[in-house]
Amino acid sequence: MSTTSTSSSSSSCDPIKPTPNKQVITVRHKNTNCILVGTMHYNPHSIAIARDTVRNLRESQALGGVVLETCEKRWEKTQSFQPPGSFMRKLLDNEFQAAAEEAGTSAIILGDQPIADLGTSMKALAKQTLLDLGTPWDGGWARYTDDISKAVKREVKAAKGGVESPAEVFDTNLLLNVPVSLFRYPLAWLLKSPKLMVPLTTFWLTIAALPGAVESIPDLTAQSEAESLVTDLFLVLDFLQLTLLSRIFLVALLRDRNDILAASVSAACDQAKEGESIVAIVGAAHLNGVHRRLLEEVV
Repeated sequence: MSTTSTSSSSSSCDPIKPTPNKQVITVRHKNTNCILVGTMHYNPHSIAIARDTVRNLRESQALGGVVLETCEKRWEKTQSFQPPGSFMRKLLDNEFQAAAEEAGTSAIILGDQPIADLGTSMKALAKQTLLDLGTPWDGGWARYTDDISKAVKREVKAAKGGVESPAEVFDTNLLLNVPVSLFRYPLAWLLKSPKLMVPLTTFWLTIAALPGAVESIPDLTAQSEAESLVTDLFLVLDFLQLTLLSRIFLVALLRDRNDILAASVSAACDQAKEGESIVAIVGAAHLNGVHRRLLEEVV
């Protein structure tokens, strides 16, 4: 069976009408239109696109289900912390709740990896990365670079009809609303997961304070060695941060979760009736990876 892919925007009454903008991509999978909505989390423009895409399909009686990039635990926490109509719901307005509230009686599929499993895989990958970086003679560097290069090709680069450049997603309306995302996203983490924010904030404040501590050291020959030591420490920390975060982002946060998200969309297609479409609300970083898997139909 052949597959085709087009891009679309929710500004039209037809949610799958092709347009130059690729915040919304449609791919044909298992004889079903899968409409992938790539969002910037908590961005009002992304929220409007997600809401309008679902609404247009529901009103045309063509909505078969909505797949959300979240898991059961996160969704339950969101729903209880900011239920519809509450002050927190308005303060932390987001694309997932907006889409779910527009879905009516259509199925809501929580299509992401469980948060506990994600944490476990990130820890394991961080340990493996440190081991690989420390054992180049045992193929560690080769394993690291192979993971990175394969993930970039599969998760970042576009398949036919995918997002070729950030400009295709980050249009003027999205960029104008970036400050809202930068306010809501950390606020949501702070309010819903304060235990996580405390160690992260402490770590970054400590790192930020180190340069000032070095500058306060008197300009004596004995202290210049300490200054050099701190400088070397910064270089090591920068290297570890870059290598660890690169692999964790590309492999744990993108590759592994794209497998799960695409499988969730595919399973929703199995349940869709003839003529119905499936909408998947995902972060923009997941668009190309999920799109590629649905095109390949290997999910």
